[in-house]
Amino acid sequence: MARSLLIKRKYLFPIAVLAPIALWYILFMYYPMGYSIWSSLHLWVVENPAKSTFVGLKNYVDMFTTDPRFKKALLNTMIYVATKSAVVIPVGLMLASLLERLKRGQRFYIFAVFLPALCSATAIGILFTYLYQPRFGLFNEFLKWVGFQSQPFLSSPKQAIFCVIFTDSWQYMGLTTLIFFAGLMNLPAVFVEAARVDGAGPIRTFFQIKIPLLGHTILFLTVYTMINAFQFFDFIFIMTSTGGGTGGAAGGPGYSSYVLSLLVYNQGMLRMQIDKATSVATIMLIIVLVLTLLQFKLLRPKWEY
Repeated sequence: MARSLLIKRKYLFPIAVLAPIALWYILFMYYPMGYSIWSSLHLWVVENPAKSTFVGLKNYVDMFTTDPRFKKALLNTMIYVATKSAVVIPVGLMLASLLERLKRGQRFYIFAVFLPALCSATAIGILFTYLYQPRFGLFNEFLKWVGFQSQPFLSSPKQAIFCVIFTDSWQYMGLTTLIFFAGLMNLPAVFVEAARVDGAGPIRTFFQIKIPLLGHTILFLTVYTMINAFQFFDFIFIMTSTGGGTGGAAGGPGYSSYVLSLLVYNQGMLRMQIDKATSVATIMLIIVLVLTLLQFKLLRPKWEY
């Protein structure tokens, strides 16, 4: 009896601590996610959800067969995710490596690189919208100064999404740089010293010693960047809300920068088509889950140090 009471007391504190966390996840994560998936299988009636008709996978079939906006948004989202990941991961690693070598002013430069990550996305989006302005924007003034022609930037269907990606990457770069810098500072010095004793130069040491040792950091940042890119919304909504000055709706010009998160917003918040919005959100969840598992399979290090 006493042993049983002792065991109960032993697990009482962990249960008391974990129960509120589990309740929070159930109420604010798992239940909304399940309800969203359930809604996507219905012809949803916003005024009276009880009258919603179960239609199975019809909403998903309609998206892939009859909705050109979904196909364009899916393509743009994949371009956004691939381009942003291809920019911020290697550049962040390069900047972190340069910061590691600094002997003076290291903290100042770390703060300077990380500062954009602390700024509001709304403020940065508005600032870069003016910088990209075709007639008086600073970027075009610089291009004229170095002898190049002015560019339409946000007014161009071919350039708009890449202008937004550059802006997002510029703000996000500080986070990847800081995490890579922390990873470099925590690498065991014995491996680097052993490589130098064996005659390896700085470049060979970086690629054959440091990068493999940063395997867990690279995996984390790759997965996190991919998830973050799928969820992005602010810059697209702010910078393309007028099509870069062309008078179009968000995602412009036309649908050139239209993305899945914007499609969810338009369908769910503006048109009140909850079934279609939740269908798109579910597709995003499945894609993110598959890509995350794939990245864990391909990038996960097979060893620890």
